[in-house]
Amino acid sequence: MSSWGRVIRGVGFAAGAVVLVAGCGSGSQSTSGAAPSSTIAAEVPSGFDPCNDIPQGVLDSLQLESKIPAKASADGGVEWKGCRWVKSNYYAISIRTTNLTIDMVRDKHFQDTQEYTLAGRRAISTRQVPEHPNNNCSVDVDMKGGSLEFFLSNSPSDQSADMNTCDMAREVAEKVVQILPAGV
Repeated sequence: MSSWGRVIRGVGFAAGAVVLVAGCGSGSQSTSGAAPSSTIAAEVPSGFDPCNDIPQGVLDSLQLESKIPAKASADGGVEWKGCRWVKSNYYAISIRTTNLTIDMVRDKHFQDTQEYTLAGRRAISTRQVPEHPNNNCSVDVDMKGGSLEFFLSNSPSDQSADMNTCDMAREVAEKVVQILPAGV
């Protein structure tokens, strides 16, 4: 199978992960440590549109091309809005706002969950595709009412196959998060 076929297959796995995330429930944990709440924001966070607000200079520095709209929704009112790009012969990445919060993602107990801070914002990386955990990684960065999600799918035959997909997703997230408006 060509590397494009693998990228498309990886994106298909990403769609499966979306269903998996939504199908597990959509509770959020309060800061008091109380039981999770079932409240999810009605819409994805506003104030940043990944398709239009990422400067071309940032996209060029990451060698991202072929912008494709990437909207999705799932049971429980979960939504994603943004775009997908490809870094030729390396990987595909979707950058989308979602009404899933960092706490909601953490509460799913996905494989290889890591929490950290990017540009002063809470962030979490997870491997949400159990069939291919090393080829996919999601990084969610805190936004008011949800998060900005970076889902990277890396084909094992590509030039970057020996690189850690979560490190690759975090590299993209670090560059994009720096341009997020302070109030979002």
